Amino acid sequence: MHHNCATALYQNKYRVESARLQGWDYRSPGWYFVTMCTQHHTCLLGTITGGRVKFSPAGEIADSELRNLPHHYVNVSIDQFIVMPNHIHAIVVVDGQHRHSPNPETCTEPLGNGLVLVPPKAQSLAAVVRSYKAGVTRRCHEMGLKNFAWQAGFYDHIVRASTSLQAIRDYIEANPANWPQDPENHP
Repeated sequence: MHHNCATALYQNKYRVESARLQGWDYRSPGWYFVTMCTQHHTCLLGTITGGRVKFSPAGEIADSELRNLPHHYVNVSIDQFIVMPNHIHAIVVVDGQHRHSPNPETCTEPLGNGLVLVPPKAQSLAAVVRSYKAGVTRRCHEMGLKNFAWQAGFYDHIVRASTSLQAIRDYIEANPANWPQDPENHP
């Protein structure tokens, strides 16, 4: 499940082609296999020793923020994930409304105390990933880890079948053991 970025010329400049499925509304409920990489695939999140991940301070933050992500959204849960030295794989489940939704039937917090209603685009997979990456980066910088940065964007795959879901879960689980053969392994 190696991911390559396709490039194309736009106004005589190279740009990354979108890997998003044309016509799919990424605010739709669904299961998404997401991969986020550190900038230049630098191993900032940890190391692999004996087939196990040993987190760096940035890796501890990335792990903690991913575990806490469902506390920020009523409509998001994490089925399975792994923080690797230079990337993260996660199965992100999007369902329902955001915790700040104006729909009183699904709102779990009062809409007082200065909470701002979130526009519908904030419920998209991209908004969730962007928020996660921003939170990890902010916490890393607050901890003095000023060199921490993410690669722009992320990769996703819409999970459409239980056999595909199980294959992705197996891939995530085996990722640390497969690190020596991983093309993203740039020591």
